[in-house]
Amino acid sequence: MYNGFLKTVLFSLFLAILMTACLKNKEEPVAIFSMSDYVGQWKGIFPYNAVDDPSASELHMSLTTYAGNSILTGFINTPDGILILDNKMFFGGIFSFTVRNNSFDNPNCQSWDVGGSAYLLHINNIGLSFGGTFCGAHPKEIDGTMTRESNLPDTTVFLTMAVAGRKLVYTVTDSVNISHDNSNEYQKDLANGLWRILVGREDIPYWGTIYRYITPVEWGELPINDSTPSHQQTNYRIDARVGTKYITVTTADSIIITIQSLAEMVTVPAGTFKCVRMTKEYRAITPGGFSGFFETWFNNNTGMIKTLQYRNDSVVMTEVLKEKNF
Repeated sequence: MYNGFLKTVLFSLFLAILMTACLKNKEEPVAIFSMSDYVGQWKGIFPYNAVDDPSASELHMSLTTYAGNSILTGFINTPDGILILDNKMFFGGIFSFTVRNNSFDNPNCQSWDVGGSAYLLHINNIGLSFGGTFCGAHPKEIDGTMTRESNLPDTTVFLTMAVAGRKLVYTVTDSVNISHDNSNEYQKDLANGLWRILVGREDIPYWGTIYRYITPVEWGELPINDSTPSHQQTNYRIDARVGTKYITVTTADSIIITIQSLAEMVTVPAGTFKCVRMTKEYRAITPGGFSGFFETWFNNNTGMIKTLQYRNDSVVMTEVLKEKNF
């Protein structure tokens, strides 16, 4: 089987050695670019055959990178959807990555093994090369050059809601119209996207801490009051499609999240937001497990906007964003 990442590492080492040789043999120094030089939005046209349209001959690609936690991550827009790039190495000014499977629930994509590298040719030009086994177990190689369009990452796609000091206040209403306000305040990114969030409640003297997994490309949940969890539940990734399912199985229950829509406008007291709509179903495995059904609207730059809890097709709880401090 094609080992995309191994090839990426070897190619990156070759480029690094080549660039070092250039440094020794040129009178004028050759720039070794830093991680921050990669951040921005890039565009280019590459030869490509889409999975759903084998006759397609051009791929209009948009590479966006984001530097956070001393790593690079990013995505590529393709006719087959968004591809998330996971940083594996930054060496000699070269960004090496693996490419996540954006159709992991497709039986034809179980052999996915894709990797690549990006290397700056100039501060405004980047070379991009990636390939491996895509869906259908067919090898594919993509190479080309891209031009910088912006020095800023694309915040319309990346998840940017997690910032220390940000506070959101939600109004929670039960089935008999009794309401109270809850607040969530981002405290600190502990490491690798693990966020500590302070929770407040207005009507009782309660303050607690919850933990969430939030990176520029993924939003997930961890068990309450547990910063070293036995499992992590993915709620949403930026490469999601309508119908994408994220399934988590614990010792007590199974949790099935299904993406229902990628663009719905939702109005709450805090304003109007463009949202991803998802459903979350809990199925009890043991007598102590939880069963329930929820519907949530989520915004990339703000977070959770609205949640409904159902019982026998009737809404028994509503939670909406009341206000925020940003």
